[in-house]
Amino acid sequence: MTGGGTVELRLNLAQDKPETSDRLKKAAAKKTAATETMDDAWLRILSMKNSEPDQARLIEVKAAMQDGVLGRLPSDAAKRFSKAEALRLYKGLAESQREGKLAELVAKTPANYVLVDNHAKLAQMISDIEASEIIGFDSETFGKDGGALDPWRGNVAGFSVTANNMNYYVPLNHVEKTELTEAEIIAAIKEPLEAAKTGMHNAPFDCKWFYVKYGIDLATNLHADTRIMAMALDENRDHRLKNLLTDWLKVPSDNFDELFPNTQFNEVPLEVALPYAAGDTEKTLMLYEWIMRHLDTPELADIKYLLFEVEMPVCRQFIKSDLRGIRFDTQKANELDAKFEVEEMELYEKITEMFGEEINLNSPAQLKRKLFGDLGLTDIANGSTGVKILKKIKREHPVIPLMMEYRGVGKLRQAFTQKLPKEVKSDGKIHPWHNSWGAATGRFTCKNPNTQQIPAKRPEVRHLFLATDADRILVSIDYSQIELRVLAHVANEDILIKAFENGQDIHSTTAALISAGRFSYKDIEAGKDDEGSAEQKFRKQAKIVNFGIVYGMGAGALADNLEINKKEAQKLIDDYFRGYPGIKRYMDEQHRLVKKQGYVTDIFGRKRRLHREMKSREKWKILSAERMAGNFPIQASAGSILKKAIVDMQPVLPKHDSYILLQVHDELVLDCPRNISEEALDEIRSTMENAVKLVCPVRCDVELNPERWLEKVKNDDWFREDEGDE
Repeated sequence: MTGGGTVELRLNLAQDKPETSDRLKKAAAKKTAATETMDDAWLRILSMKNSEPDQARLIEVKAAMQDGVLGRLPSDAAKRFSKAEALRLYKGLAESQREGKLAELVAKTPANYVLVDNHAKLAQMISDIEASEIIGFDSETFGKDGGALDPWRGNVAGFSVTANNMNYYVPLNHVEKTELTEAEIIAAIKEPLEAAKTGMHNAPFDCKWFYVKYGIDLATNLHADTRIMAMALDENRDHRLKNLLTDWLKVPSDNFDELFPNTQFNEVPLEVALPYAAGDTEKTLMLYEWIMRHLDTPELADIKYLLFEVEMPVCRQFIKSDLRGIRFDTQKANELDAKFEVEEMELYEKITEMFGEEINLNSPAQLKRKLFGDLGLTDIANGSTGVKILKKIKREHPVIPLMMEYRGVGKLRQAFTQKLPKEVKSDGKIHPWHNSWGAATGRFTCKNPNTQQIPAKRPEVRHLFLATDADRILVSIDYSQIELRVLAHVANEDILIKAFENGQDIHSTTAALISAGRFSYKDIEAGKDDEGSAEQKFRKQAKIVNFGIVYGMGAGALADNLEINKKEAQKLIDDYFRGYPGIKRYMDEQHRLVKKQGYVTDIFGRKRRLHREMKSREKWKILSAERMAGNFPIQASAGSILKKAIVDMQPVLPKHDSYILLQVHDELVLDCPRNISEEALDEIRSTMENAVKLVCPVRCDVELNPERWLEKVKNDDWFREDEGDE
């Protein structure tokens, strides 16, 4: 009370200072921590989106704490129990259990586990290999700074073989020695191993190591890769051997990093290495047999055919392709990087001039202040300055396109001109690591380096890849619009089929349809090269719509790509479906199928399982699954056609001294003799075109690159020149 009046007290929470709000939040969190029981904490932690390995670790920690084996540290006791603390406790638990696990591993080594440490046991193993219908094989490698994963830098500690119900471990380079030398063992096992029908898990790893280190070809007679087999049964899950064994066979399996922390495998005592390594090959064959029992049923006949007639031959081929490698011009890469550096600096200077000050363009906080504060551009995502956001506001200020260009050049340097030279091995080549079934769609993936990401729009990067030598050339064979041809096939869309049969430009065909009668096909074709014309605009839109439909693009994504509003984008989609009613019927049928059975298939029977998404209570997940149901058969079928072509080319390529080097989307890059004939290339091309018969013709384009990838010459000029030389 003041001066006889009353004072009105008012809480103005909206105007609280940020630091006050933070204190309130911390106080609330502290109060929650003080009142939350351990049971409540575990319920919260185990309900999180944990990976399968983390979930298993957390459950083990919970059990250990309930049994009184494990307790919280005094320094953590006053804090809210967290997932991070639980996983820290797991590390201590694992360490305390490690010695006991190792002792138990040795004590329980089965009688049919044999350490090959003398000549008699080596002879016994070879005899069992020769007597087996199929053997299991696995290698143990070591090396510092990632060398354990790189056969050009690391070394082989030893290998395990399961054959004739016996399980062997053969040390090659362990600290602990035996009476056998590495040279003696390799000389003795090369022939029997190369002749054996083999099963492995993640076979490319072991095949590449043994070829690089010892010249032993394990790829030619590779029968099964249980990782690929597991992909065929469930493409959505983790495919590590340990987790497959635990989940499918209910067989426990040990994790190397937990048993041997900070240890190279060649340092592991042999009595421990035997049960660990030989156990892997024994369990690999157990997994193989378990999966085969499922595949040997009428319901999975298509999957079994896909595995053994397509996937495994392709896997074998790309082990050999990766080993062959592709020559790389390190000097030119350094020169190109210097050129990109200048380009990057020039762009930076232009951006700085527009900003009126120098800022760190890689700092989101500084960019946020400059773009949405100083320049007042539209902040559509809470200060985000990611590429997608910049695309949406690029018309608001000329600095945005420059920034996008600046980032693009920076990525080229980081991903290619600076990184690729580090990937060159001692033979002067890059040896990519193709994963023939790396994506859920059955498509290839690639790493070390990912040659699929090398942009065609900056051809100077692809120019860094060279023909093997002066007597060889690179030949690219690319399926022409294969996904659109597959779409015409699966949708049985008459207009699209006839357009392909008549050799029409598909994008111009679609442009005429979405123009809603404004332009005919002839009009679009006549004006498609006129810069800024309506005909050119419709064709550009049609191209994006064509491929957008294939990839399940909705109106929102299409609007972003075309830089139009969502309503306009939806109209284009509606006009597209009106023009191609067969495609609309196909998409509706796919949505019905996935709703009914929870999965869809491609033309080879490859499955995409979407049960979980379709059972979700979240509408966006169901819509996403429906989009995948529509585009999976198209993408997967296109990829499967390429794989079938790779299989069909196996007897053709050796006739012409030609080899597959790279797979890039719908393209194969071949290493061919410089004097390869036009007829030979026609045979290779026609083999690819005839791999699968669709309702519309399949076409391939052949490009000759005499010196460098994408530095092409006209085929007619090349072959006419050869005739002149004769």
